Amino acid sequence: MPRRLLTDDEWEQFWRHGSVTTFERSGNPNYDGEIREFWERQFATLREGARIVDLATGNGAVALLAAEYSAAHDRQFRVDALDRAGIRPEKDLKEAEAAREWLKSVRFRGGAPNECTGLERECADLVTSQYGFEYGDPSASAREAMRILKPGGRIALITHHANSVVVREAREGLEQHRLCLGREQLLTRARRVVDAMASAESDFEKRMLKHDARTENLRRKLNAAVARVQQQAGQFSDPGNGIGFVLNGLQAVFAPRLQATERRATIRRLREASDAYCRRMEDLLAATPDAGEFDRLLEHLRSAGLIVDGWFPLVYRGEALMGWAVAGRKPRAEDAAAME
Repeated sequence: MPRRLLTDDEWEQFWRHGSVTTFERSGNPNYDGEIREFWERQFATLREGARIVDLATGNGAVALLAAEYSAAHDRQFRVDALDRAGIRPEKDLKEAEAAREWLKSVRFRGGAPNECTGLERECADLVTSQYGFEYGDPSASAREAMRILKPGGRIALITHHANSVVVREAREGLEQHRLCLGREQLLTRARRVVDAMASAESDFEKRMLKHDARTENLRRKLNAAVARVQQQAGQFSDPGNGIGFVLNGLQAVFAPRLQATERRATIRRLREASDAYCRRMEDLLAATPDAGEFDRLLEHLRSAGLIVDGWFPLVYRGEALMGWAVAGRKPRAEDAAAME
């Protein structure tokens, strides 16, 4: 798949959905389990007052974990959360009030891509990024991380993995949306029914629609397409990922007593939301490194002058592969001398 980047505006709109994590979860919590443990191990290495820079922060999942850890362990970390998009977690997070204590202690800044943070040289004790480092230019991002890290400072990343549950769900969700809107043309068919129904203005005309051959034919075609989609739902591990979204949206389109303009507006919003989701999933899949690309990412870190201490597949709750975890550091002067 050719690599494409969402525009900054598209990323901004994506983060407006209000979830702190990349994929919204029940109750909108932050990352937990082995993911949280990985990050807390990185924070545990830092001294009091250390500065953390989180790249491609989105709505600040890792940055908020750092702020929470800092408060719980009385470390007074300084946390900078940067993103290329115009982020505003304090306004967009659905649970901003619950996270307000942590939001206040993080400095969020948009318009700051991984490759050019605008931060001063050798200012950071730890550079972090989750599902973000691979979206930009890994070589330039590695050089920028090297520039802003203090000697001995650490870098920790979680990147996408080609076999992870995140990538699998992205592929499935994309396939479901394409089934609903592409192959079965559910929204196009719904719009045709709505347009046919719009000609009936009086209650009598609306009752007579069921005797209108053209309208009934359009309705039968829509219902048959919905039935085919429902029959195929069982092949997906999570049909709600796309099929459920579209079918629930269709129910809203044909809710009683809506005017034709309201039905059309609902269809338009559904299509816009589906298109945005598909662009996001296409971008995720394009950014996900295969084995060779992951090796090149590690090499970019090394070429920038960073020492890669290790990497491993990160498994969540003992069974769900979530990505690659990478840990490294910037050499101190004595490290550089020892390598000569």
